[in-house]
Amino acid sequence: MHAPPEALLTRLPPDYRAALAQAASLAEAHAARLWLVGGVVRDLLCQAPLGRDVDLAVEGDALALAHDLATRLGGRLRAVHAVFGTASVEVQAAGGATLILDLAGSRVERYPSPGALPQVAPAPIEDDLYRRDFSVNALALELRAVDGQLRAGRLLDPFGGRADLVTGRLRLLHGESLRDDPTRMLRGVRLAARLALRPDPATAAQIQAALEAGYLSLVSDERILTELCLSLEEPRPDETLRLADAWGLTPQVVPGLAWSEALAERCARLAVAPGNAPAGGPLVWAGLLLYDLATEGLTAITARYPLPAEAADLLRQLPGLRAVAPLLTPGLPNSGIDRLLRPFSVTAVTVLHYAEPAVAATTARYLRQLRTMRAPLNGNDLQRLGIAPGPLLGQTLEALRAAALDGEVNTREEAEAWVRRYAPGSPGA
Repeated sequence: MHAPPEALLTRLPPDYRAALAQAASLAEAHAARLWLVGGVVRDLLCQAPLGRDVDLAVEGDALALAHDLATRLGGRLRAVHAVFGTASVEVQAAGGATLILDLAGSRVERYPSPGALPQVAPAPIEDDLYRRDFSVNALALELRAVDGQLRAGRLLDPFGGRADLVTGRLRLLHGESLRDDPTRMLRGVRLAARLALRPDPATAAQIQAALEAGYLSLVSDERILTELCLSLEEPRPDETLRLADAWGLTPQVVPGLAWSEALAERCARLAVAPGNAPAGGPLVWAGLLLYDLATEGLTAITARYPLPAEAADLLRQLPGLRAVAPLLTPGLPNSGIDRLLRPFSVTAVTVLHYAEPAVAATTARYLRQLRTMRAPLNGNDLQRLGIAPGPLLGQTLEALRAAALDGEVNTREEAEAWVRRYAPGSPGA
């Protein structure tokens, strides 16, 4: 936790160092000072994996610097917000990965009302750090360029963030923090889950007071959804939910959702799944966490939040998924498994795989083998055998695929014989 500033830079991947060296060089040309701030400094101190987003504070014209940096790196300028003095530069890093440099002018903020967007004004980096949420995020590392190489300047830690990382303490910076931005509660619970932090007494009291005041209800559903999606991208979203439930957050963001031992066991199966198991991911975690939620609760989520289409579809499928689980009995033929599971998305069946261990072998076989199996003959083949285009042709294809799934036909010759025997309207039927 107490590595010298220069040593922290050695922990950056080479493509990060190269991009930041260019940014530091340009900052000097703009007579600006450039700082690596927030979570990336925290993660360098913890030697934790870095995300693709790198936050930079600029004591100077951040928008002009972002524009020139995008040109120099051959990147794309995006998310420009002149009123806040912020912009992002997206560049292609080594191996095809994407690196996003988020630049913001160092500033102070004033919140006219709880949960409202801030009014900003330029300020030195020390004041900028005070506007941040938690002590472990109020960190800044000065970046310089010397002969084209990235070098470190000062490391600022005015609120004891490094000490809090060592002692496992989550600490808000000031008493109005959650009034200014209630989503800090959602960011705090993510941090606490990821880094094994506990709120200090003053922070715990502020969280309780903010919940009782209903501050989260003053925040737009879009902003809350953004925080929920970030929680699903955590290494263990279930741990975030466990803490959110303990803090009393979940009733205000996902009513009806609660932590339970059954949920813990379900999530543990996904967390420790071997490499050859069905793939997880944020949407699978979402389905798993919401698997037991009543239909009314699922409907309320889709009505409240502007979900992506794939997420909304998954939530609509969960009640049917629960109904199908008891029907996947031992000895059910492959065609029966296919008939029951084919109406559901791959993501939904993956959720079922981890939610219901009794049917895990069946769902794994469906996902790996049965789902992609095709009949030995296609529509043109059936027409050649005398079946006219129309509903009958589709029905015959489906029946032939079922026969193939159950091992009744394996070759084209066997399939043609099957069609002649069983398909209505075909010669010899």
